[in-house]
Amino acid sequence: MTNVLGWKLNAAKAQLNAEGKTVRLVEVRSKKGGKGDDRRVIKTVESAGETIVYWSAFQTEIRAERSGRTV
Repeated sequence: MTNVLGWKLNAAKAQLNAEGKTVRLVEVRSKKGGKGDDRRVIKTVESAGETIVYWSAFQTEIRAERSGRTV
């Protein structure tokens, strides 16, 4: 199995499916939650004939408070 740790979620799922794996996705969030749009794989586990992919959303762009522009 390809190590997809850190990969974007859609790319990781496509790669594992291409390898013939059955993929189950599990979202992981902090208690406070956060705004994020970059979904990344943080852990994978092989279990009972499937690959469980744990993922979380990360904020990868920082917006300047006053101007509203992306930095």
